[in-house]
Amino acid sequence: MENNKFMELTRRWAGNFRWWALSVPIFVKIIGIVLLTTILFGGMAFYQIRTSMLRTHYQIHGEAALSLAMSLAGRLDPLVAANDTAGMNMEVNRTMGEFPDVRYIVVLSTKGGIISHGFTFPKEAPADLLGKNGDLCAACHAALSPTEVPADMLETKPSAQLSTGHLRAYTRREGLILEVTVPIGGGKPGSVRLGVGDKIIAREMGSITRSLAISVTLCMIVGLTLAGFLTSVTLRPIRDLVGATRRLGEGDFAVRAKIFSLDEIGHLASVFNKMAEGMETYRRAVEEKEAARQLLIGKIVRAQEEERKHVARELHDQLGQMLSKTLLTVDSSCAACENKQTQCPEIRTDIRDMIDEVRMLAWKVRPSILDDYGLNRALEQYIAQIGKRVSFALDYESVIPSETERFTSPEVEATLYRITQEAITNIIRHAKATQASVILMCREKEIVLLVEDNGQGFVAEKGESVRSLGLMGMRERAALVSGELTIDSEAGKGTTVRVRIPLKAGDESGLQTGLENDGNTNSAGR
Repeated sequence: MENNKFMELTRRWAGNFRWWALSVPIFVKIIGIVLLTTILFGGMAFYQIRTSMLRTHYQIHGEAALSLAMSLAGRLDPLVAANDTAGMNMEVNRTMGEFPDVRYIVVLSTKGGIISHGFTFPKEAPADLLGKNGDLCAACHAALSPTEVPADMLETKPSAQLSTGHLRAYTRREGLILEVTVPIGGGKPGSVRLGVGDKIIAREMGSITRSLAISVTLCMIVGLTLAGFLTSVTLRPIRDLVGATRRLGEGDFAVRAKIFSLDEIGHLASVFNKMAEGMETYRRAVEEKEAARQLLIGKIVRAQEEERKHVARELHDQLGQMLSKTLLTVDSSCAACENKQTQCPEIRTDIRDMIDEVRMLAWKVRPSILDDYGLNRALEQYIAQIGKRVSFALDYESVIPSETERFTSPEVEATLYRITQEAITNIIRHAKATQASVILMCREKEIVLLVEDNGQGFVAEKGESVRSLGLMGMRERAALVSGELTIDSEAGKGTTVRVRIPLKAGDESGLQTGLENDGNTNSAGR
């Protein structure tokens, strides 16, 4: 189980890392690839060149040491045969003096004993030339102290092969020592062991290494510069295309991407421009259709309001007057009747109820107070009348300029009144609320209407009520007067209908005086 969890975490981490790596900007990716490639190939080339040159230098150095040892062996042959130790020491010292890179020269007998090493025993000689007491040449020199024994000198595998002779290599902190062994006179008298250091090689390789490092660094700088330039040239049309796409997403359909070349990116920019042109054409067609639709809906709504006004006037003036006349006729007939009829009071009551119903119907169709006194008074009366008939608390508040009764156009007033009617109807039918309120606010540049309840609410994105004809009609009415209607609702937490309608220039100038003072708040409740 723990292994499975570990594997799952590892895969998740690897996936996140891969996603992060792929999300790095293209410029960084290209520069990183060029940098890694330059470092990789530059390092490999640097290593190969330095290794080859080291091998070549050591080969040449070993051959030079071999040549020097063979020359010395030729000069030492008669001296060894004559057992001339002083002459051998002089030859050894002279050779070491003429070639500063020679670290030691030791002349050995056929039995391995030291015949000559010069006038001083070389402290850098290998350990096999030192006896148990510190010196194989103890007969002529005192034993070396432990501090003088080169304990850090270790034999290693030589990296060069000589044409003749025997080659050994030793390493120590100061560098590498190459030792060649050459026989004297065919090997019967003895042999010469000559060791040379690599200070010259190290100095030369240091100079070559610096030159190679400078060359690799310059190549890296030039490569990164070219990569940066080419990347910027390549990414410029992509950035321009991304910017054009962002502006298109924000609704700027007139944007066009620049075509810098005829490559794949240029082709993509051309296709994008055709797409943007098609979307702009489509948007214009939609705007024209929407304008025509808004114009038609506006005419229909205005015709409805005019028809409502006409019907309300006919109900009030014609049918209401006729019922009133009928009531007077019944009253006069019943008063003049000798035999009182028991149905007369019922008839009078029925006629009065019919008159009230006709007046209420006319008021619902088009309240005359809306045309005579404005939206505030109409809503106040409407909420007061409806509050008497519903089973929940319903109140109305208004915040308008104190000296302004009519603060907007009749068309806006009718729109807000109808939206309020529809919202209150929805609360009565669907909300199951215990409290609701209507708030009308007139600000400096807009009119705000709020209809709130504490009912059951609904999910605004998925609820069927959002697609109902009532709410669609409310949105259409608000759009006709350049307004915006939003619905905030959550299941179990009630609903808020908010309408914002901007004031026109004429309305704003009419409100300046009233807005300088504190707005009064009128309320009408149940």
